[in-house]
Amino acid sequence: MAEKRNTKQKQVIYSVIKELKCHPTAQQLHQILVERGYNIGASTVYRVLADAVDDGIIMNVFSFDKNEHFDGNPVPHYHIICTKCGRIFDSHVPYDPEIDERGRLADEDFLITSHNLEYVGICPECQNEQEIGRASCR
Repeated sequence: MAEKRNTKQKQVIYSVIKELKCHPTAQQLHQILVERGYNIGASTVYRVLADAVDDGIIMNVFSFDKNEHFDGNPVPHYHIICTKCGRIFDSHVPYDPEIDERGRLADEDFLITSHNLEYVGICPECQNEQEIGRASCR
């Protein structure tokens, strides 16, 4: 297997995704990078994110908007998805590895390796807004 290069562009992408408290799509992350003055192509962002998910450096999360979002925190944890603005938040509920074991016991024919859990609700910001608009990821 060829060794992957650790380019300056890759380092910038990793740094920004880990800094963000939101869970951006590749397109949103590319826009954030452009706004911050980085000259990184969209295809590079997509490729780096895909490789980072494969390598376990970041996590991907799917939402109601049917887009793949990215989370700079690869440690297993749960998410909350706001049905008004579509943003994804980290939940404070501790990850429960026992759920994997319950899955293994219940579905013995499967090799259960992990689980995902997303809560669905309305975020505090949307609860306080009269007119709901699409929230940005910053």
